[in-house]
Amino acid sequence: MAFVKSGPKILILESKDPDQFREIVLKHFKSRELDKASESFEDVVASLRYDQTLIYLTDNARENVSSFDFKRCLVVEGGAQNFLMSFINLGHASLISFVRRAPRLIIMRVIGDMEGTIHDIAEDYEATTEPTKEIFTRHSEGTVILFTECNLNKKLEYSELSKQALYTPLHFSEVIHSLDLHALKYSNRNLKDTVWNEMTIKILDKYGAYKVQYDRLIFVLDHLGAGILLKEGWSESPLRLFSSEDYYAVNYFTYLSPQEIKKILLALEYMENGERIVDFELFFKKKRIHWDEVRTKDNLSREALSQHYRHELYRDLAQEDIDRLKAMEDYIFASR
Repeated sequence: MAFVKSGPKILILESKDPDQFREIVLKHFKSRELDKASESFEDVVASLRYDQTLIYLTDNARENVSSFDFKRCLVVEGGAQNFLMSFINLGHASLISFVRRAPRLIIMRVIGDMEGTIHDIAEDYEATTEPTKEIFTRHSEGTVILFTECNLNKKLEYSELSKQALYTPLHFSEVIHSLDLHALKYSNRNLKDTVWNEMTIKILDKYGAYKVQYDRLIFVLDHLGAGILLKEGWSESPLRLFSSEDYYAVNYFTYLSPQEIKKILLALEYMENGERIVDFELFFKKKRIHWDEVRTKDNLSREALSQHYRHELYRDLAQEDIDRLKAMEDYIFASR
């Protein structure tokens, strides 16, 4: 499960000629300008990847940025250090009057009590609790920790971040390495009403395409950050006297309820064209979870219910993950 990820690098940069600087960056680097006047600094930071660098052009880079202007931003693919080296090697170092790195960002996923988790981490990392909307403009070094209850494998919106964040003077690499090791501890300590459950998922495919069905299932569960794979292997299910059917079983440890896992499995049983391509059976405490248990009032058939939950699944996946899932299904469809 992904509990922690790093945010984008941020450079606060002062240039003698901002227009020329911008022109050079857009011409020689894989980069882009921001084109939405409604975007806030927090929206931009939440949506960028860890392998991107946000450059903020300011009149005085020595001071904290007190107000955000999207027209002053450039997004560059790659790290800040590589960008600066390449820019200097192009012979344009004189355009940079002063540059500094803003506090490094860490985004942590919280399962359970948000307030309790933030409090525990603040104590362990000498951190102060501050409003997320203000924390970026208050500091010029150190590490900022943002919190969310959402899946870290998809693009986040600012509204999905907790209203409280943490600032610590500790070095970024020290903090993210430690949080990566102990994130599950903090979540388990503050679970409250949330519990972890072990479930068994049986994969049955009359065409015997177990490998691709397994890959497809684990791909989705991983990108949802739904839990931890405990074990897997072949087994057989008695159907009648002197006969049995092979299946592949996955034992999964998850904080989601059996009904929530069943919705995911049901979404994957049918393709968008309505063809059923696999049977995923779910067992919890030796009891089979039937699809009727997740039926809605508007969806009377199993196929219609599958399409309903597929649309819900898409909302929790990044677009590139949806495209990958569809490619897997195209392969399954073409191979039959």
